[in-house]
Amino acid sequence: MKKMTLLHKISYSSLFIALGVILSRFVSVPALFGLPFLKISFAPSIVMFSSIYLGPFFGLIVGSLVDIIGALLFPTGAFNPLYTIPAALTGLMPGLVYIFIRKIKLEDKFPFVSLISISAFDIFIIFFMIFNNSIKSESGKKEYILEPWMKIGIIVLALVLSILFFVLVYLLKKKYKNRKINNYYNIYIVASSVFITYFIFKIPIGSMIQAILLDWDFLIILLSRMLTGFITSFVHIFLISVALNVSLSVGIKGALINGDEA
Repeated sequence: MKKMTLLHKISYSSLFIALGVILSRFVSVPALFGLPFLKISFAPSIVMFSSIYLGPFFGLIVGSLVDIIGALLFPTGAFNPLYTIPAALTGLMPGLVYIFIRKIKLEDKFPFVSLISISAFDIFIIFFMIFNNSIKSESGKKEYILEPWMKIGIIVLALVLSILFFVLVYLLKKKYKNRKINNYYNIYIVASSVFITYFIFKIPIGSMIQAILLDWDFLIILLSRMLTGFITSFVHIFLISVALNVSLSVGIKGALINGDEA
């Protein structure tokens, strides 16, 4: 397999930026469930794939330019560079996290990092539901009472989504057991890299920026995004895995294969 050159990285970055802009602006579902801060888009899949395939530096460039170019060419409101921060982190962190987890050799057999992260999320949900009896709307003008059955339902939903996430990742790993991707990449590390990027960087920081700039309530944005994030993050993991498997057929070695982390 040929080593990826700088020209390859620049060329692929340009392609991924173009795809990311198209997916973010024309192939997305805004205002999911009527909530203005929830959006389904496949653009993060392209951005996070670029981070793992080209390396975190080029992932940072792809993530940043997808957001900036998309906002300038197809504006949906006033452009604010603060919104580019979570987009840039979406490109930077998957590659960095992948490198770190691979070096500590923690996930050869099981996604332990995902387990720890998901357990922390579930504990946060449980404690939040125990110690809060109401939650504000995104504008803060309305307050919704959290009835006991609602609290139990949300806790159960979080636990079910956690279990479902692990089941789906295991099935994905099993699906690629005899594929070429299994010789070069670790699906468990890919899953943990995406999950950590989504739940520790993209969702919390993006929610905080929206809360500050739009004067929305931070907790309702954070909780809603985290609950839906289980499904969207697995979709990203699946698409990234497919893309990594396909990328091996072109005969060009990905930037993070065999310790080449440039």
